[in-house]
Amino acid sequence: MVKTSGFQADIRPLFTERDIQGMSKAFNLGSYDDVKKHAVAIYDRIRGIGGAVMPSPPPRGEGPWPQSQIELFAKWMADGLQP
Repeated sequence: MVKTSGFQADIRPLFTERDIQGMSKAFNLGSYDDVKKHAVAIYDRIRGIGGAVMPSPPPRGEGPWPQSQIELFAKWMADGLQP
């Protein structure tokens, strides 16, 4: 059986403190409820859809994410956005 992905174990560690600070005016990437509520928008932005890719490339940010992290976020969404 494949383990379902969860926010605390799998998704929260993907966001750096820099990411959380950078997005704090919009929502809290450290908060399960906020990330769950904005998951579709976050998924689009980490793929560069609907605006500049997030996180920003250096020197402003540490992004963009490697494909494996984008796929993990997609899996978390497909698994039902578990805490």
